[in-house]
Amino acid sequence: MKMTRNIKNKVQDYILPTLTGRGWGWVFCLLCLGLASCEDWFSTPPESEMVRNDFWKKKSDVEGAMGACYRTLADQGVIKRLLVWGELRGDNVLDGRNREDNIYKILTANITPTNEYTKWNHFYTCINECNTLMANAPGVQSEDPDYSTAELNQHLAEAKAIRAFCYFTLVRAFKDVPYVTEPYEDDSRPFLMPQTAGDELLAQELASLKAADTQAPVLWTENTPYTKGRVTQKAVWALEADIALWLNRYQECIEACDKVLTTTTNPLALERSSTYFRNVFSTGNSDESIWELQLDQNNPNYAVRDFFGDQNTDACFSSYNFSNVGGSNDLFLTLRDLRRMNAFVSSGAFYAIKKYNALRINTANTTAREADFQWGDANCNWILYRLPDIYLMKAEALAELGGADQLQEAVRLCGLTYDRANPDLEAGSLTTGYTSQDDVRRLVLDERQREFLYEGKRYFDLMRLMRREGTPTQVLETYLRRKYEEIVAMWSDIRPKLNDVDAIYMPINRDELRANTLLKQNRFYETSSDITR
Repeated sequence: MKMTRNIKNKVQDYILPTLTGRGWGWVFCLLCLGLASCEDWFSTPPESEMVRNDFWKKKSDVEGAMGACYRTLADQGVIKRLLVWGELRGDNVLDGRNREDNIYKILTANITPTNEYTKWNHFYTCINECNTLMANAPGVQSEDPDYSTAELNQHLAEAKAIRAFCYFTLVRAFKDVPYVTEPYEDDSRPFLMPQTAGDELLAQELASLKAADTQAPVLWTENTPYTKGRVTQKAVWALEADIALWLNRYQECIEACDKVLTTTTNPLALERSSTYFRNVFSTGNSDESIWELQLDQNNPNYAVRDFFGDQNTDACFSSYNFSNVGGSNDLFLTLRDLRRMNAFVSSGAFYAIKKYNALRINTANTTAREADFQWGDANCNWILYRLPDIYLMKAEALAELGGADQLQEAVRLCGLTYDRANPDLEAGSLTTGYTSQDDVRRLVLDERQREFLYEGKRYFDLMRLMRREGTPTQVLETYLRRKYEEIVAMWSDIRPKLNDVDAIYMPINRDELRANTLLKQNRFYETSSDITR
């Protein structure tokens, strides 16, 4: 059946939560392996819309739809929300010179359902691309004898992993969300859908990943952008570990991490200290990378440019002042920690974020200066998982299990990233002085903060702690208070807005509530006068 323009418009305008948008997996007919370069496969935009019956005939059609899944995942609306949801609400960043109203409201705990960053349509567009591929790819085998079962299973595994990552992000941001597993391709399916409990949804996605992880490709020989940019077995295992850690399934997290660490195919290695920031955040697709979104001049990383700034653009974000070693915030234990020297720098009244968008060329000084950095081209990839994620997820799971040997191993794993960032120190310098479970827990959380500054992970780390404790009180007082005292003078006014376990999530956007009457607003935001259907 040919989909009419009216039907398509109806789906796009009324289905919650904009599940289709531009997400028609079958329109990307030119995104196939036959393109001139592997980078183009991730970034070439669609040329035209296709009649569905003319598509899903050949293996190349599935490859085109697969490219659409990756392209929508690398959309700047997705990357910006990874930063806003996973970083902005944490204690790493403050507002910058280029103040954006929606950003500032989130920073000052004035989050309402009309805020642009409460929209989730970018993720559901990607989910629909994945669902479309999973529903239609199996039928291609009967049309194209060259499309093997192994290739089909590989594509299904990739789509499942991309979809699972999208749902994992949505659940961490909103808690309970609609769980859609079938594509919206015509008007035969209902447009309204209630929410599914977040932990239940993630348990189902985790089971789906485990059933498919061995079918994911191991690597693409001599094709680094594919091995780092497309889903591999190790990317699936990393995602499994992350979801298991969120669900407090610590042994499962450890087992998934061990698969990444012990499987010799698709080898991984920490970048050396001397090439750490250049190869990981500037060049990209480094030896330690597991999965990163591929961006280039055709699809620049506007999220990093807008939020962190560049030579032509003032930043929306600035860094909290982590430069005072031994002072009120002693996150960095040494002056020459590479994470401190390369990730941010004093810039007048602000601390400018340099990670991803600038490279420190002059490394002689113990105090980084703005003149030490050379701006990049704002085309940097965005990293989802790299080897330090595996070390530190396993360390966190071991710390929560709490046995003596497990605590010792957790400290050792933290030492791997710490030693790399502190080449002037003797190896193993971090491995003493952490004996109790609480000591090791704090060490892991601090080392994650040092290693993943501004990478969209910090607030999700704090959320795991708040979920385990059943209250945000300790996180507010220990970590977030100093940030809010610096942004606004009246901490006493901010604290009640945050000291509720449901306040850690985002509100559901007002437009989504109006479009889908089966949705329920997150409890904390129900009392706001700004929330109307």
